[in-house]
Amino acid sequence: MNYYKKNGFTLIEIMVVITIIGIIMSFVTLSIGDGNLAQKLNQESQRLAYLLTLASQEAVMQSKEMGIYFDTDSYSFCDLQIETNICTTCKIITSNVFKPRTLPAGIQTEIRVDGEAILAANNTCQNMPQLLILSSGEFIPFEIILTADKLSHQLTGNLTGEIAILIDELL
Repeated sequence: MNYYKKNGFTLIEIMVVITIIGIIMSFVTLSIGDGNLAQKLNQESQRLAYLLTLASQEAVMQSKEMGIYFDTDSYSFCDLQIETNICTTCKIITSNVFKPRTLPAGIQTEIRVDGEAILAANNTCQNMPQLLILSSGEFIPFEIILTADKLSHQLTGNLTGEIAILIDELL
């Protein structure tokens, strides 16, 4: 028998090395992709704008008043319920679309209604929404400012129910 000296790699060895490189690259891609706070800020501001538009349409279709309750790191949509002459509360909506949402770590919110800053928690009524969505589809003019690092997204809503997103880079 004639045996030749074999130089090089077998097909199996090459496939194992390529598989290992592929696995390592997928871990690197996943770890780098999750750390982009600017991308998360963009996603959250777009999501909130779409949800506000959808909630406005839902309020018109159902002929009900809705609100949005902001906490320090989350927000929830709610149906307004008048319990007394003094206090209006909201029943948190838990459906798939309007479920309560938590903001990613590192994103802060600031809420302004008619140009005045509103605190994330209201002490006079339990779960009192900071923003109202009227059954006519109108909003009380508001600004929601989402900030992360040196980037800021400002969502504005006006009386006609229009929502706009302004992107600003903080200095």
